[in-house]
Amino acid sequence: MAPADDPFACFGDSSSSDDDDECDEVDDDDDMDRARRLVERHNDAADARRRRRSTTRASPPAVAATTTKTSSSSSSRSFESSREDQSERASLLPWPDVPPSYLGPMSLRDDLEDEGGGRGYVASSDLPPGTLVLVETPLVDGWSDDQRGRRLGLESIRFVLDGDDANFVVRCMEGLHPRRERVNVVLGRRRRRRRRDPPREEEGGEAATTATSEVPPDESSSSSSSDEEAQIASMMDTMDRDADLVDGAKSLVSYAYDKSVTNSDGSPLDVRDVMRMLLVLRYNGFDSGLYLHFSMFNHAEDPNCIKFRPAIAEEGGGDDDDAIEIADRRRNYSEARTTRHVRAGEALTLHYLEDPREMSHATRRWRLWDQHRFDIGDEVGYGRFLDVNSTKTGRLYNDNDRGHMIFESELVRGKFPPSTREGNVLDDASNDRDDGRGGDYVPTTLNIERSLDELEGLLVELGSSDADGTHFDRAVALELTIVEMIAASKSALGNDKHILLSRCYRLHLDVVEMILRLTHGQSVELIARSIPSAASLLESRRLRLGNDHPDVARTYHDLAMGIRALLSNSPRRLFSLKLEGMSTLDDCLRMEHRCRFERDRIDGLYPRDVDDILESVRRK
Repeated sequence: MAPADDPFACFGDSSSSDDDDECDEVDDDDDMDRARRLVERHNDAADARRRRRSTTRASPPAVAATTTKTSSSSSSRSFESSREDQSERASLLPWPDVPPSYLGPMSLRDDLEDEGGGRGYVASSDLPPGTLVLVETPLVDGWSDDQRGRRLGLESIRFVLDGDDANFVVRCMEGLHPRRERVNVVLGRRRRRRRRDPPREEEGGEAATTATSEVPPDESSSSSSSDEEAQIASMMDTMDRDADLVDGAKSLVSYAYDKSVTNSDGSPLDVRDVMRMLLVLRYNGFDSGLYLHFSMFNHAEDPNCIKFRPAIAEEGGGDDDDAIEIADRRRNYSEARTTRHVRAGEALTLHYLEDPREMSHATRRWRLWDQHRFDIGDEVGYGRFLDVNSTKTGRLYNDNDRGHMIFESELVRGKFPPSTREGNVLDDASNDRDDGRGGDYVPTTLNIERSLDELEGLLVELGSSDADGTHFDRAVALELTIVEMIAASKSALGNDKHILLSRCYRLHLDVVEMILRLTHGQSVELIARSIPSAASLLESRRLRLGNDHPDVARTYHDLAMGIRALLSNSPRRLFSLKLEGMSTLDDCLRMEHRCRFERDRIDGLYPRDVDDILESVRRK
């Protein structure tokens, strides 16, 4: 639920439920009035204390007069930049002629030992959470309707070729991984090797080949260079064996020729170029488009940055004609901010998947390999991956226990579930797998993810359809199904902290929000069922994401609104939940205030000040 949209606001200050099944849960008027007065008194007093503290700690008048944001916002602005500084540092990036809109306190290094390819961004100073590190408009702004929400394919390349700036985009894509020059070198070396060492004939007359067509590196090549070469050769070979893909690529070669789209050296596109462009899109593309400078972020399973998608500028009200201008007001830039303290010299990282925080390890591993040819490893490799991240960041700023919590959030009945990078796990289970990954074993996590996919699809369908006589009943049935899903998943996983339960809780809160909007009234029992989901989701997110992540702020908001609603309408029902730390009225008041305070604090770390920062840079 978005903090700005309070579905519980419909409660007001009165108790006017007409639901017969909730009458027993509602306290008498005196108890509810007392609870409301205590909530208001407690909140007013807490706000007054906070104002006094902020006044006591205020900066001198000359400084305070120039500070219009919160203290957390001013800390994110401690990095000062100018047009000259931006131009100078952008000239050192791979695409100096296409600079980002804003380059924060970071630099691009090509000597990183533990990062992919040895190249990536690092913090140039100690950075607090919420620091703006990059703002960039996409090179390709969005995709066609046929590709939106799906894995990028040849249709996306046609979308690029249809653009007015197709030649410019194609030439910029030559520098994205896998780079055109590098692919040509690798495949040229492989052809020379095959001419020098033709395939051996086996007894059956078949030529012996390797599964990955690995290419031996030059003697001077590093191990990372060798891995990159093998990866490029493997992916190109895999696509070359797909007859339909090759036919589609040939069609696009002719299409590009007809539109006079060429490589930077003036040569016409060939099948290899189209295949490489497809890899570029799959390796570097986001749902919101294709970016150049965002591609320089390295991957981490415990990333210290988050990418915010382009958004629509806030509506200011006015005439209906305002809707016509909505495209012009679209903020088509994406921004990256730190989500925790990062020390100087530490690599700045993102997660390569769009929504990884509610996805099982097996699914993430398969998708990362399928889309990026990046393997996070099995139980041993994944644990080592997290340990290396903890060692690099150290205890100066980061809680190393978070890596252990991330690992433990994957355990199923105390064991790390098997996985492979190709997505197939061979075992003695059923053969009904139909997700395209191959293999025979359908793990518990995949069954749960399939069920959640179906339930989320139903929620999307409800949200996009016009309300009718069955709308409310269908939403209520979906909410009850999700409650049952949570119980069944807990039993199957044997791990109350499992990452997929976070997805269950979040889905439950989403459907509760929908029902409350449909009813425009109170539903004490519904809110009572949602509060345990919010509390469990909050604990899970704090342990895995840290205390300063924007997802944590949203969950604090959900929990605060639920507690406030029950305190105002049925305190006894709130006490009956027997949640930890909320056994008395005072406990509940303190918890509600703490949730609101933390929500406001974290929100303050991520101010919507990009336009102000860009304007400030332009003026200097």
